[in-house]
Amino acid sequence: MPRIVDQKDYDKNVNSRNKAIIADFLIEKKSEGRSPGTLLQYQNDLKIIAYIIYQHFGNKEFTCLSRKEIRNLSIYFQEQGLSNARVNRLLSALRSTLEYCSNDDDYDYEFNIGSRVKGLPKNPVREITFLTEDQIKWLIEELVARKEYLQAVYLSLSYYSAARKNEVYQVLKEGLADRYYTNIVRGKRNKLFRLYYGEETRQLISLYLEHRGDDDLKELFVKVTKSGEKQVVSKSSFDYWCVKMSRLLSERENKQIHINPHCFRHSRLENLNRQGVPIEKLKSLANHSDISTTASYLADRSEDDIADIFGMDPSFFKTSVIREVISHY
Repeated sequence: MPRIVDQKDYDKNVNSRNKAIIADFLIEKKSEGRSPGTLLQYQNDLKIIAYIIYQHFGNKEFTCLSRKEIRNLSIYFQEQGLSNARVNRLLSALRSTLEYCSNDDDYDYEFNIGSRVKGLPKNPVREITFLTEDQIKWLIEELVARKEYLQAVYLSLSYYSAARKNEVYQVLKEGLADRYYTNIVRGKRNKLFRLYYGEETRQLISLYLEHRGDDDLKELFVKVTKSGEKQVVSKSSFDYWCVKMSRLLSERENKQIHINPHCFRHSRLENLNRQGVPIEKLKSLANHSDISTTASYLADRSEDDIADIFGMDPSFFKTSVIREVISHY
């Protein structure tokens, strides 16, 4: 394996979709505040992977790789004499990219198959923030108190319907205040379905539409500019709103809490699961085809179970706590 990718060969022959995926992934990581050094490391590692896939794995798109092919990619790197740490870093970059594709609505990719490759770390590459019901309700109340009604509607609808960002963005305003379901939206793999919500969300929608006033725009997510003009917000506004919610909740709890649009979906399914709702019903709410996909959205409770066995607080077994204890020796 070449230490340096042949740039001309790379530019000419590497799968263009993989190049686009790498570019999108780097933009995502930049928006999360990753350092220039980290971004460069991701870029170099992913270029190596894309180049080796072009040379030895049929130039396949990242999202079309099978579990066996990712495992064989790992074996290939090992056969080239790379250390275990180096192989893990390369595969971690690939797994992070596949996780991004599985969470982003622009990619028709449901589940990160790389996370199931034998020998790789079992923990998710991208840490998902699981918000509690109390945190969700506090954020909604805080946004309403600040008269950010549109953002409160977005949060409430996203969370309670357990919908993806792109699905929520397709919601139209007509009839929403008089019922408990949306128009038909298009999800991943071109599935067609409605999003469902409860009375609290319906009341928020009514409050928002009352303040918005009459207009001919059919979309739900419409902002009023300082000049009084009404404009449909872009889908990227959801990400900016999440940054604001992160700041509000972090200040309230005096610790850093990262929120993105997809964590509402994970949090809703996890909270219902903890309340005893069967996973078969969660599968219906999430519009998943396979129950194993629904299971992958839930939090790993292994440390909670171990703590219960020892009769101790789960925080005693968290990695950060262990490292803190070790640092004293």
